[in-house]
Parts: sequence; structure tokens; C-alpha cells
Amino acid sequence: MSVTESTDHSAEEHAEGHHETPQERHKKEHMATWLFIGGDMVVFALEIFFWFYLRTLNTNGMWIGAQCSPANQCTDGLGNPISHPITQETTWHTLLIAAVIILAAVFIWFGEVQARKSAPKSVVTPMLGFGVLFTLLALALQFWQFQVLPFTTIDGAYASTFTFIMGANIAHFLIVLTIGIGIFNRSRKGMYENGNWYQLHLSRLFAVWVAVSCTILAVMASFFA
Repeated sequence: MSVTESTDHSAEEHAEGHHETPQERHKKEHMATWLFIGGDMVVFALEIFFWFYLRTLNTNGMWIGAQCSPANQCTDGLGNPISHPITQETTWHTLLIAAVIILAAVFIWFGEVQARKSAPKSVVTPMLGFGVLFTLLALALQFWQFQVLPFTTIDGAYASTFTFIMGANIAHFLIVLTIGIGIFNRSRKGMYENGNWYQLHLSRLFAVWVAVSCTILAVMASFFA
């Protein structure tokens, strides 16, 4: 085969790929989304594992410092003395953040449902807008929780693990916020009318996954400290 024939053949293959139907593209993008979520599930499983592993191991009583007292002082990550158990984070702070991100996912889901019904942008866009607002609120609350923690990251295994989970939440909320702003702007331009709901479906999948994983971690951190 000559170079010219090879080039023409490659161009033809590219043209065929470019003219895939929306359903064919959605199938590939759907698979890619689940692969991305699957990778995130691995990290999520590790978060649960090291929480209960460190909690059970409780090296030197430093999960929450329950063995620390004025007569039996422990030390933090910098060698400073700890003479009392570590104060656990307020439960409602953590559960509130989970509830807000659930609302964000619900509104994104409602937006997809309306788009599937071929609703006009005047119906779909507000739903996605509320999804963005609640995601932004969840992100703000998570940053606020960092400011009011009754411990520092070096005050034992519980403190450092809880802080890691909060950091993971922020990373996920930022992704959902970025996606939410994108689909909100596209909806304002009417790009999800006339049955064009595929992109909303993929966005909803990830938003729901973030809401579910965040809620499970919130319950774990609140009731299994």
C-alpha cells in the first residue's frame, strides 16, 4: 500500500468515526464515565478500609487518644504532649454537608428527567442552576468545617484520617461544580432541548456517585469514630 493510499484510508476511518450517531457516542462516553467512577470507587474503598483499620489497630491508643491523661500523656505528630482524649467533630456538621450534596445531585437528576421529556430550556436550566448552587454551598460548608475542627491534623489517627476525607470531599465537589457550571451554561443555550439529554445523563451519574460516597463516609465518620 502506498503512502497516499494509507493516508486516504486513515482519513476515511476518521470520517466514519466522526459520523457516529449520538447513541453510539453516548455508549462510549457512558462506558468511559463508569470506568472513571470505578477508579474512584477503589479510592473510596481504601478510605473505608484505612478508617476501620486504623480505628481497630489504635496504635498507642492514638485513634482518638482515649488513653491520654495528665498522668499518662501522649504525644502528637510533632512530639507535643496530649493529656486528654481528642474531641470528636460535631456530627451534624458532617451530615449537613452530605445532605446538601445530595440535594445538588437530586436537582441535576431532575434536570436530566425534564430533558428526557424534551422540556424547554426554561424548565431544565433552573434545575441545573439549583444543582450548581447546592454544590457551591456544600463546598463552602466543607471549607467552613475545616475552620471549626476541634483538632488538628496531627492529633492522632482519627484526626488525620477525618481530615483526609474532608479533602477528598472538596476535590469531588470541585469536579461536580465544574461539570455543573458547564451543563448549566449549555442548557441556557438550549443545547439539551429536542431530546439531547445524553450529556446530562453522564453528569448525573457522577453527581449521584459523589453524593452516595460522601454520605457513606459521613455516616461512617459520625457514628463509627
